[in-house]
Amino acid sequence: MKRRQRTVIKRPRILLILFMLVFGQAAMFLTYCALYLIHGSALADSVIPEIYFGTFHFSQETMTFMLFTSTWLVLGLASTIIGVGLRRGRSWAWTAAIILQGAILILGLEAYFTRNTDNLFNVALGLASAIVLTLNQREVLVFYRANRATLPE
Repeated sequence: MKRRQRTVIKRPRILLILFMLVFGQAAMFLTYCALYLIHGSALADSVIPEIYFGTFHFSQETMTFMLFTSTWLVLGLASTIIGVGLRRGRSWAWTAAIILQGAILILGLEAYFTRNTDNLFNVALGLASAIVLTLNQREVLVFYRANRATLPE
């Protein structure tokens, strides 16, 4: 049985920028989640007694709070997992990063065109654009395609 030799591929320097952008994006989303949770503690003070006495009804404020908090949490955790995969040179992480950035860009553009945008969305859009541009650099593409070809069977 022949054993395939795995060739060592040198990492391009641009990957350092990519790692910093992806982990920075994860930190940004997790910080947004924490800020929403801290801000929502006042909401929890009014919701907990309602739940206890059985008079709780989902208000628009509660639903918006839950939606934003869970969205920021999911995006932050996904960015962290993808960043670890990119750091380890996994080819699936490149594809997942492109898909995640596309979803972030779609959310940001939807917020922009419905005029619900704020500075958080503008920063997220700018960071997602920078990550997509970095992911599509020739050196990065060659690195992840080469890693896909040398994976053991």
